[in-house]
Amino acid sequence: MHALIATDGSEVSVDAGKQAVALINPTKVTLLTVADTSIAEDSGAGGFAGNLLSPEESEQARTAILDTGGDELDATIAALGLDPGIVDKRLVEGASGQMIIHVANEVDADVIVVGSHGKGWFKRVVIGSVSEYVVKHSRVPVLVVRHDEAAEPAEPAAQG
Repeated sequence: MHALIATDGSEVSVDAGKQAVALINPTKVTLLTVADTSIAEDSGAGGFAGNLLSPEESEQARTAILDTGGDELDATIAALGLDPGIVDKRLVEGASGQMIIHVANEVDADVIVVGSHGKGWFKRVVIGSVSEYVVKHSRVPVLVVRHDEAAEPAEPAAQG
């Protein structure tokens, strides 16, 4: 089974990847990070004409974002304990939901794995949910792994 695992390096996405690998035991994994480089693009500055960043600063910001995305992929591979021989790392730029679906179709994935933080309906309405978008628009089956914050280890109590 070929699984596309979407990751942003967060605990939620790494946990989703771990659970998915344990559940479906994929023979091939496309590990995908979608970098939002829109901050580095030419855009207005809150009603002011022109870009806040020079072309050089924009390129530096884009490069830094892409470097972080590459680091997220490497950290996720290590955290999942995957055999590097079955992993295809992908770092793409764009809107997360759309790019996850695009890459899944491109690599002919059998399943898409995404994490969900389980935030409330208000946040989903206001800022949207990548996992919700992928479920609604994908022709490939989607495994949404909800992050269980209750399972996280508690912070040690302060000694006083």
